Amino acid sequence: MESLPFRLKIIESGTEWFVECSSELGEASMRVPPPFPKEEMQSELQSVQKSLMKSYSLNIVRGASAPEKSVREFGKLLAGTILRDQIFTQFDRCRIRAKEQGKSLRVLLRPDGPQVSRIPWEYMVDPADPARHDYLALRVPVVRHLRLMNPVSPMPLALPLRVLGVSALPEDLPPLEAQQERDRIVQVLQQDSSEKVEVHWLPGDRWKDLERALSSGTWHVLHCVCHGGFDEEGDEGYIQLSGDDGSAMRFHARDFRRLVERSPQLRLVVLNACESAVSGSKNVFTSTAASLLEAGVPAVVAMQYEITDRAAVTFASAFYEWLAEGLPVDRAVTRAREEVKVRQGTLEWATPVLFLASETAQIFASQSTPGEPKGGARNKPSTPPDEAPQEPAKSRLVAQVGPCGHMALGPAGLVAVACDDGVVRVFDAARGEPAAQCMPVQREKPVRLAWSPWRRHVASRHKDGTVVIWDLETELPARVISVGDRGAALAFSSDGHWLALTVGNHVHVYDPRGARVRDLAVASPREAKAWSSGQKPPLGPLTFAPGDRYVVVACGDGVVRQLNVQGLAVMTWPHPQPVKALVATEDLLATACVDGRVRLWSWQGQLLWRTQPGLTAYQLAFANECRLMAVAHQRGEVAVRDLDTGAPSIVTQLESRPVGLAFLEDDKGLLTTSREGSIECWELPDWLTDEGDGP
Repeated sequence: MESLPFRLKIIESGTEWFVECSSELGEASMRVPPPFPKEEMQSELQSVQKSLMKSYSLNIVRGASAPEKSVREFGKLLAGTILRDQIFTQFDRCRIRAKEQGKSLRVLLRPDGPQVSRIPWEYMVDPADPARHDYLALRVPVVRHLRLMNPVSPMPLALPLRVLGVSALPEDLPPLEAQQERDRIVQVLQQDSSEKVEVHWLPGDRWKDLERALSSGTWHVLHCVCHGGFDEEGDEGYIQLSGDDGSAMRFHARDFRRLVERSPQLRLVVLNACESAVSGSKNVFTSTAASLLEAGVPAVVAMQYEITDRAAVTFASAFYEWLAEGLPVDRAVTRAREEVKVRQGTLEWATPVLFLASETAQIFASQSTPGEPKGGARNKPSTPPDEAPQEPAKSRLVAQVGPCGHMALGPAGLVAVACDDGVVRVFDAARGEPAAQCMPVQREKPVRLAWSPWRRHVASRHKDGTVVIWDLETELPARVISVGDRGAALAFSSDGHWLALTVGNHVHVYDPRGARVRDLAVASPREAKAWSSGQKPPLGPLTFAPGDRYVVVACGDGVVRQLNVQGLAVMTWPHPQPVKALVATEDLLATACVDGRVRLWSWQGQLLWRTQPGLTAYQLAFANECRLMAVAHQRGEVAVRDLDTGAPSIVTQLESRPVGLAFLEDDKGLLTTSREGSIECWELPDWLTDEGDGP
């Protein structure tokens, strides 16, 4: 989604602030008194910081609202000071225009002065929402725009996206949960895009280790997990690395800048370091973050206060998840703020600050925002030259559930959705009415769903390794199975008697009582070691073969294997790279490979046809009559293919990556769910669904 910038500059001028704004709708300016006299501002900022600390203090009882109230009042004063009169009129018009054009609003903030530069503007309350007094930065991106003379342009990205991580653990400083952050970031980045993202963590944490890595490799993102601060005497920010003796060594902003200048392809630096966004009283570029912008980095995420390990891990994992989804860096930060707000329940969501060197938040030229119109031949579907794409189908919104990870269509037109807030929601696809709402006690996010052939039972697999089989009549668990977090796939047999799960390099099969009856070792120890060494998930999607006597599973080496009850491969379907999706019928097996091809196979291993290389498909679905197959690509493009000819017809472009795809029982409609939570039913044209030669 394209953004509409609203530029807002606040300049300290004696006892007044000079506020000016500009957008495509015009300009406005005014002089206003600060919300507090100069001598009181510092004490107010200290009060906000104390409220922030109280919000995550163990001494605060659950539900205490005093810290939240005081910070919200501070945010209302900020908004009432600068977003008023003609400035508010321009802001309101700009937001309306963005909505009319299908764009998102982006607030580009430029504070100029020793006090305004240290104000946590992220706490500013949205003036257009007087009823709820919601924070503006949780609704639209609020960015610190420092506006350099010659900002770096978006760089054409040759995949994979290369992320260099460094976690500094000096012996004389309190330990950080660096290993947990490492694990979650790697898991998020490689969960769905292992062929597109490469993560490397430095084995050391000295300055020399970082210098060698940045000088010898091509890195696009640098992620730092370390302590940090601001040296008031030296008027400069710093991070803490380890010295040769293992004790803490301050690595100042000017030294960091020189080091980063040697890595011109670096486009993003994430500083999970306390006070890395804090600048001095005379020059905004004395902060660690701003100095990196001067060094040529287009975007820096830094911290304006101390941040707890829990909040830092939550923010980082959510931020990279949305970045890997294709969102621009500013929208990824906004979504990550919301994740901290909801999951941690503290005021730390405003601690991360995004700095941009220019007005663009698209730091890689090859990335595109989900839902954005795709231009250029390289983004067009792989259709034969003599075929023209058909008109998009008409859609009906079934439900809006918020960010979600998976959708599955069940019996009797019921659709289940695995929502990011931890709830499994079930709707009637025809009427759009809620049918059930299942809330796990542990509240861990569900990542995958599978339906039993009976409408009463749906299974969900969660991030903590728990599998729950739900009774939809009572909305309570009928079975709970703990399998560990080394895998995500699950599938019911056609009769509902067996449930298969991937666990590491194994497939486990459970009976209706929740007892494990089979442990199928898919890979030999040597193969398993080879798969794991590349940090690729060893096993991908799985399903039962017709007759329920065999399990079909996609493996990390690109081979899809059909396993018998002893775990022996009785049939294989080789691919040059891992398979991201597979779906089966009585006669056919379809696979979607990382190489961008969709392949159609017979159960005897014969390749019937394949598409031309294109975008990787993440969802496949067969129509009930098995004459049509739907394909949903990673950037939201959905097409229906005629299995007789392989010819595609474009159905729609979703707002973000698809997480679910299914034909309705009568094959007249196609159900889709996007990552952002829109469940839609697309009415397919008669010429596509009726028997015959086409239009």
